[in-house]
Amino acid sequence: MEHSDYEENEYKTKTRLLSKEEVQNYQFRICYEDTDAGGVVYHAKYLGIAERARTECIRRLGGTLAELYKEYGQILVVRQMEIQYRKPLFLDDMVNVKTSLITALGASCWLSQVFSREGEIVTEIKLQLVCLKKGDYMPTPFPRHWQKMFDALTEVSA
Repeated sequence: MEHSDYEENEYKTKTRLLSKEEVQNYQFRICYEDTDAGGVVYHAKYLGIAERARTECIRRLGGTLAELYKEYGQILVVRQMEIQYRKPLFLDDMVNVKTSLITALGASCWLSQVFSREGEIVTEIKLQLVCLKKGDYMPTPFPRHWQKMFDALTEVSA
């Protein structure tokens, strides 16, 4: 299955075109289950929110993790992660997670995920994803259209 090339700043979904900002940004409201008894987001919950943001970003670009597994026999795993907590998030906060590509190499890529509340950065995650063959768990290059999807997430330096 081969997917068409992506236009520079617009991405086609089943219903409409999305801007690069709509693709990269994931809005999430902090719920009770995300917090400790004091209403502060528990540190490990950031990983789940980041996972949802990455999954939705990939979906908006035209791919799914189920497709990667079923059609290509590949899986994505987190190999390394660095997280910097700047300020806490609280119950009922609306958070935005922006996912961007730092770099991509054949079977792996580094992503940045920046959490912000009302425009203020509260947490930053940098992580390495590796593409593995499901049978032997050896690194294998991303399918061609997945490479293009990740390229679409590259941040342009000003």
